[in-house]
Amino acid sequence: MKTILISSFLVMVFFFSKAQKPYKYTESEAFSLIKTIEGTPFKRNNHPNAQWFPEAGLGLFIHWGIHSVAALDPSWTMIKNCPWAGPGYFVGREKYYQLANEFNPSAYDPEKWILAAKQAGFQYVVLTTKHHDGYCLWPSKFGDMNTSKYMNNRDLLKPYIEACRKYGLKVGLYFSPRDWSNPIYPIPYPEYDYKNKGTSDKYSDNINQQKFDEFFDVTIGQLSELLTNYGKIDLLWFDSIDWSKVNTYSERVHAWLRIVQPEMVVNPRWDTNDPFKHFGDFKSEEISWGAHPGKKPESISGDDWWEFCNSWSGNWGYSPMNKFTNIYEVIKILVYARSFGGNYLLNIGPAPDGTMRSSFYDECIKLAVWMKNNKESVIGSQAVPNWQEISNVPLTKKGNIYYAHILKEHKGPVNIIFKYPPNEVSLLNNGKNINFKHDKKAGITFDLMDSDKIMLDEVVKIVLK
Repeated sequence: MKTILISSFLVMVFFFSKAQKPYKYTESEAFSLIKTIEGTPFKRNNHPNAQWFPEAGLGLFIHWGIHSVAALDPSWTMIKNCPWAGPGYFVGREKYYQLANEFNPSAYDPEKWILAAKQAGFQYVVLTTKHHDGYCLWPSKFGDMNTSKYMNNRDLLKPYIEACRKYGLKVGLYFSPRDWSNPIYPIPYPEYDYKNKGTSDKYSDNINQQKFDEFFDVTIGQLSELLTNYGKIDLLWFDSIDWSKVNTYSERVHAWLRIVQPEMVVNPRWDTNDPFKHFGDFKSEEISWGAHPGKKPESISGDDWWEFCNSWSGNWGYSPMNKFTNIYEVIKILVYARSFGGNYLLNIGPAPDGTMRSSFYDECIKLAVWMKNNKESVIGSQAVPNWQEISNVPLTKKGNIYYAHILKEHKGPVNIIFKYPPNEVSLLNNGKNINFKHDKKAGITFDLMDSDKIMLDEVVKIVLK
Protein backbone atom coordinates (compact mmCIF):
# COMPACT_ATOMS: atom_id res chain seq x y z
CA MET A 1 0.00 0.00 0.00
CA LYS A 2 2.85 2.36 0.91
CA THR A 3 4.54 1.63 -2.43
CA ILE A 4 1.33 2.40 -4.31
CA LEU A 5 0.91 5.74 -2.47
CA ILE A 6 4.50 6.75 -3.21
CA SER A 7 4.10 5.81 -6.88
CA SER A 8 0.86 7.75 -7.12
CA PHE A 9 2.52 10.77 -5.50
CA LEU A 10 5.41 10.65 -7.98
CA VAL A 11 3.01 10.46 -10.92
CA MET A 12 1.14 13.50 -9.58
CA VAL A 13 4.40 15.42 -9.17
CA PHE A 14 5.40 14.49 -12.73
CA PHE A 15 2.16 15.69 -14.28
CA PHE A 16 2.09 18.82 -12.11
CA SER A 17 5.64 19.72 -13.13
CA LYS A 18 4.77 19.15 -16.81
CA ALA A 19 1.70 21.34 -16.44
CA GLN A 20 3.81 24.08 -14.89
CA LYS A 21 6.57 23.82 -17.48
CA PRO A 22 5.36 26.68 -19.72
CA TYR A 23 6.00 29.07 -16.81
CA LYS A 24 9.50 27.77 -16.15
CA TYR A 25 11.47 27.69 -19.38
CA THR A 26 15.15 28.49 -19.12
CA GLU A 27 16.84 30.78 -21.62
CA SER A 28 18.29 27.88 -23.58
CA GLU A 29 15.01 25.94 -23.54
CA ALA A 30 13.08 28.96 -24.81
CA PHE A 31 15.69 29.63 -27.49
CA SER A 32 15.59 26.02 -28.67
CA LEU A 33 11.80 25.92 -28.66
CA ILE A 34 11.50 28.60 -31.36
CA LYS A 35 13.35 26.29 -33.78
CA THR A 36 10.78 23.50 -33.58
CA ILE A 37 7.50 25.10 -32.66
CA GLU A 38 4.61 25.13 -35.14
CA GLY A 39 3.22 28.55 -35.95
CA THR A 40 -0.40 29.40 -35.18
CA PRO A 41 -2.61 32.28 -36.39
CA PHE A 42 -2.80 35.05 -33.84
CA LYS A 43 -5.82 34.99 -31.55
CA ARG A 44 -6.43 37.19 -28.55
CA ASN A 45 -5.21 35.67 -25.31
CA ASN A 46 -8.12 34.01 -23.47
CA HIS A 47 -6.11 33.10 -20.36
CA PRO A 48 -8.00 34.28 -17.24
CA ASN A 49 -4.95 36.18 -16.02
CA ALA A 50 -4.69 38.14 -19.27
CA GLN A 51 -8.15 39.68 -18.98
CA TRP A 52 -6.97 42.64 -16.89
CA PHE A 53 -5.96 44.70 -19.90
CA PRO A 54 -9.26 46.12 -21.26
CA GLU A 55 -10.24 47.49 -17.85
CA ALA A 56 -6.80 48.76 -16.78
CA GLY A 57 -7.48 52.29 -18.00
CA LEU A 58 -4.16 54.03 -17.37
CA GLY A 59 -0.58 52.96 -18.06
CA LEU A 60 2.80 54.67 -17.68
CA PHE A 61 5.23 54.47 -20.60
CA ILE A 62 8.91 55.02 -19.77
CA HIS A 63 11.54 55.69 -22.47
CA TRP A 64 15.00 55.46 -20.93
CA GLY A 65 18.41 54.61 -22.33
CA ILE A 66 21.66 56.06 -23.66
CA HIS A 67 19.69 58.80 -25.44
CA SER A 68 18.75 60.18 -22.01
CA VAL A 69 22.32 61.38 -21.46
CA ALA A 70 21.88 64.15 -24.04
CA ALA A 71 18.09 64.53 -23.74
CA LEU A 72 17.60 63.19 -27.25
CA ASP A 73 14.64 61.57 -28.92
CA PRO A 74 15.32 57.81 -28.64
CA SER A 75 17.21 56.43 -31.69
CA TRP A 76 15.69 58.77 -34.28
CA THR A 77 18.15 61.59 -33.60
CA MET A 78 20.84 59.62 -35.41
CA ILE A 79 18.69 59.81 -38.57
CA LYS A 80 19.19 62.98 -40.61
CA ASN A 81 16.01 64.78 -41.73
CA CYS A 82 13.78 62.70 -39.46
CA PRO A 83 10.52 64.71 -39.50
CA TRP A 84 9.48 64.04 -35.90
CA ALA A 85 12.91 64.32 -34.25
CA GLY A 86 13.32 67.89 -35.48
CA PRO A 87 16.27 69.48 -37.32
CA GLY A 88 17.91 70.72 -34.14
CA TYR A 89 18.05 67.26 -32.60
CA PHE A 90 20.16 65.47 -35.24
CA VAL A 91 23.47 64.23 -33.80
CA GLY A 92 24.41 61.40 -36.15
CA ARG A 93 25.30 57.78 -35.50
CA GLU A 94 28.82 58.23 -34.12
CA LYS A 95 27.97 60.83 -31.47
CA TYR A 96 24.79 59.00 -30.55
CA TYR A 97 26.53 55.72 -29.75
CA GLN A 98 29.28 57.49 -27.79
CA LEU A 99 26.57 58.19 -25.20
CA ALA A 100 26.78 54.54 -24.14
CA ASN A 101 30.07 55.38 -22.40
CA GLU A 102 28.36 58.10 -20.33
CA PHE A 103 25.13 56.34 -19.36
CA ASN A 104 25.57 55.20 -15.75
CA PRO A 105 22.50 55.97 -13.58
CA SER A 106 23.96 56.61 -10.13
CA ALA A 107 20.67 57.65 -8.50
CA TYR A 108 18.39 55.01 -9.99
CA ASP A 109 15.49 54.27 -7.63
CA PRO A 110 12.53 52.90 -9.58
CA GLU A 111 10.56 52.31 -6.38
CA LYS A 112 10.08 56.06 -6.16
CA TRP A 113 8.78 56.18 -9.75
CA ILE A 114 6.40 53.29 -9.29
CA LEU A 115 5.03 54.43 -5.93
CA ALA A 116 4.15 57.83 -7.41
CA ALA A 117 2.53 56.11 -10.39
CA LYS A 118 0.54 53.84 -8.09
CA GLN A 119 -0.77 56.77 -6.07
CA ALA A 120 -1.73 58.60 -9.27
CA GLY A 121 -3.90 55.71 -10.45
CA PHE A 122 -1.66 54.04 -13.03
CA GLN A 123 -2.35 50.33 -13.34
CA TYR A 124 0.56 49.15 -15.49
CA VAL A 125 4.00 50.33 -16.59
CA VAL A 126 5.94 49.73 -19.81
CA LEU A 127 9.71 50.34 -19.81
CA THR A 128 11.89 50.43 -22.93
CA THR A 129 14.23 47.47 -22.47
CA LYS A 130 15.72 48.04 -25.94
CA HIS A 131 14.89 50.77 -28.45
CA HIS A 132 15.84 50.79 -32.15
CA ASP A 133 19.38 51.83 -31.22
CA GLY A 134 19.88 48.30 -29.86
CA TYR A 135 21.05 49.26 -26.35
CA CYS A 136 19.76 46.70 -23.82
CA LEU A 137 19.08 47.73 -20.23
CA TRP A 138 20.15 44.29 -19.05
CA PRO A 139 23.41 42.29 -19.42
CA SER A 140 22.44 40.42 -22.57
CA LYS A 141 24.61 37.67 -24.01
CA PHE A 142 23.52 38.73 -27.48
CA GLY A 143 25.05 41.74 -29.22
CA ASP A 144 27.48 44.37 -27.99
CA MET A 145 25.15 47.20 -26.94
CA ASN A 146 24.12 46.33 -23.40
CA THR A 147 24.97 46.77 -19.74
CA SER A 148 27.26 43.76 -19.85
CA LYS A 149 29.73 45.68 -21.99
CA TYR A 150 29.15 49.20 -20.70
CA MET A 151 28.04 48.82 -17.08
CA ASN A 152 29.87 45.81 -15.65
CA ASN A 153 26.83 43.50 -15.97
CA ARG A 154 24.51 45.84 -14.10
CA ASP A 155 20.87 44.88 -14.57
CA LEU A 156 18.55 47.89 -14.78
CA LEU A 157 15.43 45.81 -15.38
CA LYS A 158 15.37 43.75 -12.21
CA PRO A 159 14.78 46.62 -9.74
CA TYR A 160 12.11 48.08 -12.02
CA ILE A 161 10.25 44.76 -12.21
CA GLU A 162 10.58 44.21 -8.47
CA ALA A 163 9.18 47.70 -7.79
CA CYS A 164 6.16 47.05 -10.04
CA ARG A 165 5.43 43.82 -8.20
CA LYS A 166 5.90 45.43 -4.79
CA TYR A 167 3.26 48.08 -5.53
CA GLY A 168 0.93 45.86 -7.53
CA LEU A 169 1.35 47.38 -10.98
CA LYS A 170 1.42 45.16 -14.06
CA VAL A 171 4.90 44.64 -15.53
CA GLY A 172 5.30 45.76 -19.13
CA LEU A 173 8.43 45.48 -21.29
CA TYR A 174 8.92 47.46 -24.49
CA PHE A 175 11.22 45.65 -26.93
CA SER A 176 12.02 46.93 -30.40
CA PRO A 177 12.78 44.03 -32.76
CA ARG A 178 14.88 46.49 -34.78
CA ASP A 179 18.55 46.91 -33.88
CA TRP A 180 20.41 49.66 -35.73
CA SER A 181 23.63 48.78 -33.90
CA ASN A 182 23.72 45.30 -35.43
CA PRO A 183 25.73 45.27 -38.69
CA ILE A 184 23.39 42.62 -40.12
CA TYR A 185 20.32 44.84 -39.82
CA PRO A 186 19.42 46.63 -43.09
CA ILE A 187 18.50 50.05 -41.78
CA PRO A 188 15.98 51.40 -44.33
CA TYR A 189 17.56 54.87 -44.41
CA PRO A 190 20.75 54.69 -46.53
CA GLU A 191 23.49 56.95 -45.14
CA TYR A 192 21.22 57.44 -42.11
CA ASP A 193 19.15 60.00 -43.99
CA TYR A 194 15.35 59.78 -43.75
CA LYS A 195 15.05 61.28 -47.25
CA ASN A 196 16.68 58.12 -48.62
CA LYS A 197 14.06 55.77 -47.19
CA GLY A 198 13.28 52.97 -49.61
CA THR A 199 15.90 53.95 -52.21
CA SER A 200 17.94 50.75 -51.88
CA ASP A 201 18.00 47.24 -50.40
CA LYS A 202 21.05 46.08 -48.48
CA TYR A 203 20.74 42.45 -49.58
CA SER A 204 19.87 40.75 -52.83
CA ASP A 205 16.76 38.58 -52.81
CA ASN A 206 18.73 35.33 -52.68
CA ILE A 207 20.41 36.13 -49.34
CA ASN A 208 17.89 38.52 -47.76
CA GLN A 209 16.05 35.75 -45.86
CA GLN A 210 19.32 34.14 -44.82
CA LYS A 211 20.50 37.42 -43.27
CA PHE A 212 17.17 37.91 -41.58
CA ASP A 213 17.40 34.42 -40.07
CA GLU A 214 20.79 35.30 -38.57
CA PHE A 215 19.32 38.46 -37.10
CA PHE A 216 16.22 36.59 -35.94
CA ASP A 217 18.39 34.28 -33.81
CA VAL A 218 19.89 37.26 -31.98
CA THR A 219 16.46 38.81 -31.48
CA ILE A 220 14.95 35.60 -30.10
CA GLY A 221 18.01 35.19 -27.90
CA GLN A 222 17.35 38.57 -26.30
CA LEU A 223 13.64 37.85 -25.95
CA SER A 224 14.45 34.49 -24.36
CA GLU A 225 16.42 36.32 -21.69
CA LEU A 226 13.64 38.83 -21.05
CA LEU A 227 10.89 36.24 -20.86
CA THR A 228 12.63 33.63 -18.70
CA ASN A 229 14.85 35.53 -16.24
CA TYR A 230 12.33 37.84 -14.56
CA GLY A 231 9.32 35.69 -13.74
CA LYS A 232 5.85 36.53 -15.01
CA ILE A 233 5.69 39.38 -17.51
CA ASP A 234 2.25 40.93 -17.97
CA LEU A 235 2.72 42.85 -21.22
CA LEU A 236 5.16 42.85 -24.15
CA TRP A 237 5.26 45.95 -26.35
CA PHE A 238 6.91 45.43 -29.76
CA ASP A 239 7.81 48.30 -32.11
CA SER A 240 8.19 46.80 -35.61
CA ILE A 241 11.02 44.73 -37.07
CA ASP A 242 10.79 46.79 -40.29
CA TRP A 243 12.60 44.33 -42.59
CA SER A 244 11.06 44.06 -46.05
CA LYS A 245 10.67 41.05 -48.35
CA VAL A 246 11.24 38.38 -45.68
CA ASN A 247 9.24 35.90 -43.64
CA THR A 248 9.30 37.38 -40.13
CA TYR A 249 7.85 34.16 -38.65
CA SER A 250 5.02 36.05 -36.97
CA GLU A 251 2.84 32.96 -36.43
CA ARG A 252 5.75 31.02 -34.97
CA VAL A 253 6.57 33.94 -32.67
CA HIS A 254 2.93 34.05 -31.59
CA ALA A 255 2.88 30.36 -30.66
CA TRP A 256 6.22 30.72 -28.88
CA LEU A 257 5.09 33.68 -26.77
CA ARG A 258 1.94 31.84 -25.71
CA ILE A 259 4.01 28.94 -24.35
CA VAL A 260 6.87 30.84 -22.75
CA GLN A 261 4.59 33.48 -21.13
CA PRO A 262 1.01 32.17 -21.42
CA GLU A 263 -0.57 34.94 -19.33
CA MET A 264 1.08 37.82 -21.19
CA VAL A 265 -0.69 40.27 -23.50
CA VAL A 266 1.13 41.48 -26.60
CA ASN A 267 0.76 44.56 -28.80
CA PRO A 268 0.44 44.26 -32.62
CA ARG A 269 3.84 45.60 -33.68
CA TRP A 270 6.01 42.53 -34.18
CA ASP A 271 6.75 43.15 -37.84
CA THR A 272 4.86 46.34 -38.66
CA ASN A 273 3.26 49.40 -37.10
CA ASP A 274 0.18 49.03 -39.28
CA PRO A 275 -2.78 49.31 -36.85
CA PHE A 276 -4.85 47.03 -39.09
CA LYS A 277 -2.30 44.18 -39.01
CA HIS A 278 -3.70 41.09 -37.33
CA PHE A 279 -1.06 40.43 -34.69
CA GLY A 280 -1.47 41.27 -31.05
CA ASP A 281 -3.99 41.10 -28.25
CA PHE A 282 -4.67 44.83 -28.50
CA LYS A 283 -4.32 47.56 -31.09
CA SER A 284 -2.04 50.57 -30.72
CA GLU A 285 -2.98 54.16 -31.49
CA GLU A 286 -0.28 56.80 -31.28
CA ILE A 287 -0.26 60.60 -31.04
CA SER A 288 -2.70 61.63 -33.81
CA TRP A 289 -5.90 60.30 -32.19
CA GLY A 290 -5.36 62.68 -29.27
CA ALA A 291 -6.12 65.63 -31.55
CA HIS A 292 -9.72 64.45 -32.04
CA PRO A 293 -10.54 62.15 -29.09
CA GLY A 294 -14.30 62.57 -29.45
CA LYS A 295 -14.22 60.15 -32.37
CA LYS A 296 -13.55 56.44 -32.04
CA PRO A 297 -10.27 55.39 -33.75
CA GLU A 298 -10.90 54.02 -37.24
CA SER A 299 -8.85 50.88 -36.61
CA ILE A 300 -11.00 49.87 -33.63
CA SER A 301 -14.10 47.76 -34.15
CA GLY A 302 -16.34 45.47 -32.13
CA ASP A 303 -14.78 44.33 -28.89
CA ASP A 304 -11.18 45.15 -29.87
CA TRP A 305 -8.82 45.86 -27.00
CA TRP A 306 -6.83 49.01 -27.68
CA GLU A 307 -4.47 51.57 -26.24
CA PHE A 308 -3.49 55.15 -27.03
CA CYS A 309 0.07 56.26 -26.28
CA ASN A 310 1.41 59.78 -26.24
CA SER A 311 4.12 61.84 -24.60
CA TRP A 312 3.38 63.56 -21.31
CA SER A 313 6.07 66.21 -21.75
CA GLY A 314 6.63 66.74 -25.47
CA ASN A 315 9.34 64.14 -26.10
CA TRP A 316 9.54 60.37 -25.86
CA GLY A 317 12.86 60.55 -24.02
CA TYR A 318 14.24 62.75 -21.25
CA SER A 319 13.08 66.32 -21.87
CA PRO A 320 14.09 68.50 -18.91
CA MET A 321 12.92 71.80 -20.40
CA ASN A 322 9.55 70.74 -21.81
CA LYS A 323 6.32 71.49 -19.98
CA PHE A 324 3.99 68.66 -19.07
CA THR A 325 0.63 68.38 -20.79
CA ASN A 326 -2.00 70.29 -18.87
CA ILE A 327 -3.64 67.95 -16.35
CA TYR A 328 -7.08 68.70 -17.78
CA GLU A 329 -6.00 67.49 -21.23
CA VAL A 330 -4.66 64.29 -19.66
CA ILE A 331 -7.96 63.60 -17.90
CA LYS A 332 -9.92 64.52 -21.03
CA ILE A 333 -7.98 62.03 -23.19
CA LEU A 334 -8.33 59.38 -20.48
CA VAL A 335 -12.09 59.88 -20.31
CA TYR A 336 -12.59 59.65 -24.06
CA ALA A 337 -10.30 56.62 -24.35
CA ARG A 338 -12.27 54.84 -21.64
CA SER A 339 -15.60 55.82 -23.21
CA PHE A 340 -14.47 53.94 -26.34
CA GLY A 341 -12.98 51.05 -24.36
CA GLY A 342 -9.30 51.99 -24.66
CA ASN A 343 -6.40 52.52 -22.27
CA TYR A 344 -4.22 55.63 -22.08
CA LEU A 345 -0.46 54.92 -22.03
CA LEU A 346 1.17 58.18 -20.95
CA ASN A 347 4.92 58.55 -21.55
CA ILE A 348 7.73 60.06 -19.48
CA GLY A 349 11.51 59.99 -19.85
CA PRO A 350 13.71 59.72 -16.73
CA ALA A 351 17.00 61.60 -16.40
CA PRO A 352 20.26 59.79 -17.23
CA ASP A 353 21.09 59.45 -13.52
CA GLY A 354 17.87 57.49 -12.95
CA THR A 355 15.82 60.24 -11.32
CA MET A 356 12.52 61.65 -12.52
CA ARG A 357 11.91 65.33 -13.02
CA SER A 358 10.26 66.91 -9.98
CA SER A 359 7.41 67.92 -12.31
CA PHE A 360 6.59 64.24 -12.81
CA TYR A 361 5.76 63.90 -9.12
CA ASP A 362 3.79 67.16 -9.18
CA GLU A 363 1.67 65.92 -12.07
CA CYS A 364 1.16 62.56 -10.37
CA ILE A 365 -0.22 64.39 -7.35
CA LYS A 366 -2.66 66.31 -9.57
CA LEU A 367 -3.84 63.04 -11.08
CA ALA A 368 -4.17 61.51 -7.62
CA VAL A 369 -6.43 64.37 -6.50
CA TRP A 370 -8.90 63.67 -9.31
CA MET A 371 -8.57 59.90 -8.93
CA LYS A 372 -9.30 59.99 -5.20
CA ASN A 373 -13.06 60.05 -5.71
CA ASN A 374 -13.44 59.50 -9.46
CA LYS A 375 -11.18 56.51 -10.08
CA GLU A 376 -13.99 53.98 -10.37
CA SER A 377 -15.35 55.76 -13.45
CA VAL A 378 -12.21 55.08 -15.52
CA ILE A 379 -10.32 52.25 -13.80
CA GLY A 380 -12.05 48.88 -14.02
CA SER A 381 -14.84 50.44 -16.03
CA GLN A 382 -16.18 49.48 -19.44
CA ALA A 383 -17.12 51.38 -22.56
CA VAL A 384 -20.70 52.22 -23.41
CA PRO A 385 -20.99 51.14 -27.06
CA ASN A 386 -22.27 53.94 -29.29
CA TRP A 387 -22.66 56.26 -26.32
CA GLN A 388 -22.79 59.23 -28.69
CA GLU A 389 -26.18 58.00 -29.91
CA ILE A 390 -27.75 58.23 -26.44
CA SER A 391 -25.74 60.91 -24.63
CA ASN A 392 -24.29 64.39 -25.15
CA VAL A 393 -21.42 63.66 -22.74
CA PRO A 394 -18.95 60.73 -22.64
CA LEU A 395 -20.14 57.66 -20.71
CA THR A 396 -18.43 54.75 -18.98
CA LYS A 397 -20.08 52.01 -16.92
CA LYS A 398 -19.82 49.15 -14.46
CA GLY A 399 -22.76 46.80 -14.65
CA ASN A 400 -25.90 48.85 -14.05
CA ILE A 401 -23.92 51.91 -12.93
CA TYR A 402 -23.21 54.56 -15.55
CA TYR A 403 -20.76 57.43 -15.23
CA ALA A 404 -21.46 60.66 -17.09
CA HIS A 405 -18.33 62.76 -17.60
CA ILE A 406 -19.04 66.49 -17.69
CA LEU A 407 -15.85 67.97 -19.11
CA LYS A 408 -15.35 71.70 -18.66
CA GLU A 409 -16.10 72.60 -22.30
CA HIS A 410 -19.57 71.06 -22.02
CA LYS A 411 -22.28 73.68 -21.98
CA GLY A 412 -25.92 73.34 -21.01
CA PRO A 413 -27.91 70.41 -19.58
CA VAL A 414 -26.83 66.79 -19.77
CA ASN A 415 -29.19 64.51 -21.65
CA ILE A 416 -28.96 60.71 -21.66
CA ILE A 417 -31.60 58.46 -23.21
CA PHE A 418 -32.59 55.87 -20.62
CA LYS A 419 -35.99 54.25 -21.05
CA TYR A 420 -36.62 54.01 -17.31
CA PRO A 421 -35.80 56.51 -14.56
CA PRO A 422 -32.66 55.69 -12.56
CA ASN A 423 -32.58 54.89 -8.87
CA GLU A 424 -29.86 57.40 -8.17
CA VAL A 425 -28.13 60.37 -9.81
CA SER A 426 -25.31 61.82 -7.74
CA LEU A 427 -21.93 63.50 -7.92
CA LEU A 428 -19.20 60.90 -7.68
CA ASN A 429 -16.87 63.43 -6.10
CA ASN A 430 -18.94 63.95 -2.93
CA GLY A 431 -22.14 61.85 -3.18
CA LYS A 432 -24.44 64.88 -3.52
CA ASN A 433 -27.78 63.97 -5.13
CA ILE A 434 -28.57 65.66 -8.44
CA ASN A 435 -32.11 66.63 -9.40
CA PHE A 436 -33.15 65.22 -12.76
CA LYS A 437 -36.14 64.96 -15.07
CA HIS A 438 -37.13 61.80 -16.91
CA ASP A 439 -39.12 61.21 -20.04
CA LYS A 440 -39.58 57.82 -21.73
CA LYS A 441 -38.53 59.22 -25.09
CA ALA A 442 -36.10 61.95 -24.09
CA GLY A 443 -34.50 60.03 -21.22
CA ILE A 444 -33.03 61.88 -18.26
CA THR A 445 -31.99 65.52 -18.18
CA PHE A 446 -30.06 67.32 -15.47
CA ASP A 447 -27.79 70.31 -15.04
CA LEU A 448 -25.05 71.08 -12.57
CA MET A 449 -24.84 74.24 -10.53
CA ASP A 450 -21.67 76.26 -10.94
CA SER A 451 -20.82 75.48 -7.31
CA ASP A 452 -20.81 71.76 -8.17
CA LYS A 453 -18.28 72.15 -10.98
CA ILE A 454 -15.13 71.96 -8.89
CA MET A 455 -13.37 69.06 -10.64
CA LEU A 456 -11.65 69.11 -14.04
CA ASP A 457 -14.06 66.39 -15.09
CA GLU A 458 -17.14 66.34 -12.90
CA VAL A 459 -18.46 62.78 -12.89
CA VAL A 460 -22.10 62.00 -12.26
CA LYS A 461 -22.96 58.50 -11.09
CA ILE A 462 -26.20 57.09 -12.45
CA VAL A 463 -27.55 53.89 -10.91
CA LEU A 464 -30.15 52.14 -13.02
CA LYS A 465 -32.78 49.78 -11.67
